[in-house]
Amino acid sequence: MIHLREGIVTQILERHNDTIEILVRIEEKEYKAIVYPKLTGDVSIGDVVKLNTTAIDLNLGTGGYHFVISNNRTYQLNSDISGHIMKLKYTPIQIKCLTIEESYPHIINSFTSLERMPVAIGSIHSMLPPLAAVIKELKPNCRIVYIMTDGGALPIGFSHIVRILKEKKLIDFTITCGNAFGGDFEAVNLYTALIGAKYIAKCDAAIVIMGPGHAGTGTKLGFTGLEIANHAHIVYSMGGIPICVPRVSFSEKRERHYGISHHFLTAMGSFCLIPCHMAFPCLSEHEMEFIIKQYKTFELDQKHRISFLNEDTISIMEKNNLYIKTMGRSIKEDPAFFKTSGACGVLLTNLLA
Repeated sequence: MIHLREGIVTQILERHNDTIEILVRIEEKEYKAIVYPKLTGDVSIGDVVKLNTTAIDLNLGTGGYHFVISNNRTYQLNSDISGHIMKLKYTPIQIKCLTIEESYPHIINSFTSLERMPVAIGSIHSMLPPLAAVIKELKPNCRIVYIMTDGGALPIGFSHIVRILKEKKLIDFTITCGNAFGGDFEAVNLYTALIGAKYIAKCDAAIVIMGPGHAGTGTKLGFTGLEIANHAHIVYSMGGIPICVPRVSFSEKRERHYGISHHFLTAMGSFCLIPCHMAFPCLSEHEMEFIIKQYKTFELDQKHRISFLNEDTISIMEKNNLYIKTMGRSIKEDPAFFKTSGACGVLLTNLLA
């Protein structure tokens, strides 16, 4: 059951085309909240808004935001968008989208192969900046599409990372698939999103990662990052080259996520049925020995193509003013995480030919 409360808008903090960040007052206390104008219309100071406060009430995070469900003041919504595919379907906030399946049926129907397009597949949204930055540094003319799946946040507008990367021209296009929405292109599923990346956006490479936020339950299989195995299957079956990005950290206090996370080891060791590429950075001797022991225990080297590659991820990110955090940790606090994604970016550029 969702928690509903009313609040008064006291300040507009940031305004973008698809997202508005506001302050709302609820019983004399102020909170940050997110408005998606395509769902609820515009908002102004003094408006009374209805809010979903569930996640904050349960201390679940969501970036520290409440979310506006409706505005007591009526605004005219843009009804000019064509298309009839619904996302968030059969919910009170289902949204009409024009998808590539409707706009480009001839391209979808004539598809035969991705022709060995390299596709980097990650499990955490913060893998996106180092991947994109390293690829663009090494191959400035490489056209990159970011495909956001619906394993995390559904509105792409919630991602500050995507907005920054597009402003810096480190990604060229975005595609939202499944129930994720708000990309430059909309797709019903990952298959058609990949076709759109190759033949509609005409990109050289794709990065497939869920939006901000991922779920883990502490159980062996109860985590959203398990989707990378199936995404690899899809890329491989369509004639692409799957590059699966390891989740690595030597700053993690939780044993199951120390070194290579059990999320990645489980997905790629037990449930991925096809050979994939993956890369690790050249770390300290102890860290590299730890990683090698882990992937040998899960027999990743028996199934996948593993590389250790030199990268310059941290300086490339600093050059682009990408001071991103993962799990609350900065680049300097958790360098192995970002360097691993960067190593996979190097690997992707090596496979572009």
